[in-house]
Amino acid sequence: MGQRASPQLQIAGRKIELCVGLLDVVDTPQAYEMCLATLSSMERQRAARFVHRRHQREYVLAHGLLRFALSNFVPEVVPSAWSFTTDRFGRPFIAAGATAETVHFSLSHTDGCVACIVSAHQAVGVDVERIRQRADMQEVACSMFSPGEIEALRDLAPRDFVDRFFDHWTLKEAYIKAKGRGLDLPLDQFSMLISGRKIGIGFGPGIADDPRRWHFTQSSPSPMHRLAIADGTGTAGGLPVLRRPWPLASGASAA
Repeated sequence: MGQRASPQLQIAGRKIELCVGLLDVVDTPQAYEMCLATLSSMERQRAARFVHRRHQREYVLAHGLLRFALSNFVPEVVPSAWSFTTDRFGRPFIAAGATAETVHFSLSHTDGCVACIVSAHQAVGVDVERIRQRADMQEVACSMFSPGEIEALRDLAPRDFVDRFFDHWTLKEAYIKAKGRGLDLPLDQFSMLISGRKIGIGFGPGIADDPRRWHFTQSSPSPMHRLAIADGTGTAGGLPVLRRPWPLASGASAA
């Protein structure tokens, strides 16, 4: 992981590659079998433990997508050859020896959508959520959001509240994924600052970080989904985000 990146990866390192799949579109028998064929025995065992079939298919397609996206980034490694490990915070990494290149990723899936990003930079994260009314949204906001975020939500109409709740939630999740510390990082100690299409971040006294190094983008893969990417590389204006097509659409090989 510490070796010099090839010229190809140096070029690839100047961007973030994003791949998104809506399950209503991409969940075909062929895609499912191709993804399943790439998974490790441990991943297959975990998939088999899901009670609901849709959760099993979501898991298989998400983790297969990740493997194909990584192989698009590093073509000399086939999808089934990737192996992973986790650090003490539970963040997944590519296991040492899988590739000589420095490659990082973030994976997210929710009801009806799977997404991943791949980059040569570690400080990147993605989150995707299904937008839906929940009975406990006010309670969740009050316990997980910062005082400033709670105030920003306070006077919104119900539909606007739901949309803005998921704006904040996906951005906060993308940030903590990029930081790689999981829930060790208190969600109520930092604020997502949303003004129109401009997104910033502010930190409470319990978090030592520089807001100037962070860049955020949001998109809607469907009218029912919100996706956020956090880029902590410090690149002016953020790294370009390159949307890759679904990698199983053109006869990709899992071997």
